[in-house]
Amino acid sequence: MRAPAAIALAILLTTTTAHARDLFESDDGEFRLVLRSSLKGSWLLAFPADDPTIDEEPGGAALFRLRFELGARLGEYVSAQVAYEQRALAASSTGIGFGLLPSVATPPFRLAALDWAIVDDAPSYAHRHELDRAFVSVHLPFLELTVGRQAIGLGRGVMFSAVDLFAPFAPAEIDREWRRGVDAVHAELRIPEISTLSGDLIAVFGNVESGDLESWSLIGRLRATIGDVDGELLVGRRGEDTIVGGTVSATIGDAEAHGELAFFGTDGRGVDGGLAGTRGVVMKALIGGSYVIDVWRGLRVALEYHYSGFGIDDIGARPGILADPAFQARFLRGDSQILGRHAIALALNTELTDELAVGTSWLQSPVDGSGMVLTSFTWIASDMLTLLLNGSVPFGTAPVAGVPQSEWGSSAITVFLGARIYD
Repeated sequence: MRAPAAIALAILLTTTTAHARDLFESDDGEFRLVLRSSLKGSWLLAFPADDPTIDEEPGGAALFRLRFELGARLGEYVSAQVAYEQRALAASSTGIGFGLLPSVATPPFRLAALDWAIVDDAPSYAHRHELDRAFVSVHLPFLELTVGRQAIGLGRGVMFSAVDLFAPFAPAEIDREWRRGVDAVHAELRIPEISTLSGDLIAVFGNVESGDLESWSLIGRLRATIGDVDGELLVGRRGEDTIVGGTVSATIGDAEAHGELAFFGTDGRGVDGGLAGTRGVVMKALIGGSYVIDVWRGLRVALEYHYSGFGIDDIGARPGILADPAFQARFLRGDSQILGRHAIALALNTELTDELAVGTSWLQSPVDGSGMVLTSFTWIASDMLTLLLNGSVPFGTAPVAGVPQSEWGSSAITVFLGARIYD
């Protein structure tokens, strides 16, 4: 590791998080300024898939994230937040931790990335910092308006989603606490007398190149609740694609069921097939449910099936599409959370004590039979410290000469240890 990289990493390792503190509060409580800080360390050991043509040694990676969040209450109706983050990644080779660690790709929906390199010696070491949140919110009885860099999550899915359009998490991603911010205007309109009906308008803006807006999105959402059923209708544009979709969730006895369906009108680039043989229309769908079994402290079981028309029909038969720049751009943007078309997921989670939670998940492609088993142990040692131990074991046809022959068979067996220090 080069000297600048070692110095930068030492800074992150020796920096301690400050306790959450009120920097200012007015006598009447109307105005308040609060600072919250977090430090996360992740250590990962990976044993690569058994490729008969490549003798690859086990690898490792370490990721550190230092984050400061400044929140302000500016009277009865206005609030604001700014979040600044530094992250340092040291890895033995490219791709270590892919799909498990947070994405390092450039965020797609930002007017300016505001993400800078302090040290860039990839793949061995990279130290970056970014402005991940910067927004102002107005809270009125009939309107919730947020302007600026913010997190926007859509959909009902647990592991997957058909309508989560902006910076979705990967299905095997371990740390889902901070969704990356996008530059947007989000207005939610409500009729106080009709609490079961609301409407949203979400405008998201991409990078500005040579004075022109490279990409933009405009999504309208209508939401209604009738009894135990909650439904949404979404219409609009995401990047170069038009979208029409909907979600529904319902309580059925002691169980919960949810579904999502979306159709995208595309220009055909980066699409492997599309709907009914045309690349101009792509469908995504999700159906799932969950139930809490009355054992121990409650065993939560969640089952989902996901179809992504942006995925590859058969990776083993057509691995070459992975090298298509248009496909790569769509995948990194989050158009598809999976490389293939179909995925099934089963997740089991429970609390053993007030401090210890365990879980296991099963992901599988019904097309080629490959999949991954993930386990997690979370220990809340105190209000300030949380420790995590995770493991992932993939199965399926191994790659040949580095070329994937199945969706999950190229993944590495991975052991993940994490520590989170909060104020």
